[in-house]
Amino acid sequence: MSDRLWFRVDDVLPLAEHAAATRAHLKSRQQYRAGVPDQAALIWSHDADGNWLSSNGVPRWYNADGADHRVRAETWTHTATGASGNPIPTDDGHGFLPLHTEYVDGRRDLLDLLRCARRHGMRWFGLHPDPASDVRYRIFRSRGDITPPLATWAPATVTCDVVGGGAYRAMVATGYTTLSRAGVLCRFPRFAVQRMAAHLDALHPGDMSGEHPRLRFDGDEVTVEWEDDHGLGSRWVEHDRVVPDANRCYAIGAYQWPWIRVASEATTRATDPEGRSR
Repeated sequence: MSDRLWFRVDDVLPLAEHAAATRAHLKSRQQYRAGVPDQAALIWSHDADGNWLSSNGVPRWYNADGADHRVRAETWTHTATGASGNPIPTDDGHGFLPLHTEYVDGRRDLLDLLRCARRHGMRWFGLHPDPASDVRYRIFRSRGDITPPLATWAPATVTCDVVGGGAYRAMVATGYTTLSRAGVLCRFPRFAVQRMAAHLDALHPGDMSGEHPRLRFDGDEVTVEWEDDHGLGSRWVEHDRVVPDANRCYAIGAYQWPWIRVASEATTRATDPEGRSR
């Protein structure tokens, strides 16, 4: 299990801005349990579908289908037991996250921290489940705790629509899937990431803006970039940063790209950097 829940800053900051901008705030069970007065806050809730953050602002923020707008902390699921990598609240009061808190040591409050993260390209927000933690809120360029610590890994060939149907050799966590059960959990050796990057580069001349990402090596780290077209041109924006694990493998697209096993691996031609069949 992870020590923190991981959310994308680009998903969480709009929730915080909504809560901060509204004049009224919904009384939640998390607020009652925390025993604090009305104030702008994010609400961390847990249900059978996962762990979520939402705004407590009123008027409420609804999706097109009428459901409350909220964002989920994506992680792995153990298919046999249903266990997930996310810690869960031990008390509902731990799920009330005030946006404005004065710290005697000068730390930023939650809203200021999220705004700082956006300004400085820190893509990930890590939430510690215990409000008594020395550092409950952290911002990072890349996620930690991506892979299940007790997983057994087996070689496989995988693909997904995000990479235009290319097939790549990977190590897949046996008996684990993503929280949404939309795909398998993969780690890729460097040569596979290099092939993936070259394949995505070859797609761009005929791509619509934002149709496929591109991968770039920044030293040992891999940046995942998406093209953003703002009407007057386009630019590539870093969406994620993946660091190699202890085995020098990369969890590209973990919990974000729906990797699936290739139906017939025996007929899939996978190559190493020199082009030899594997």
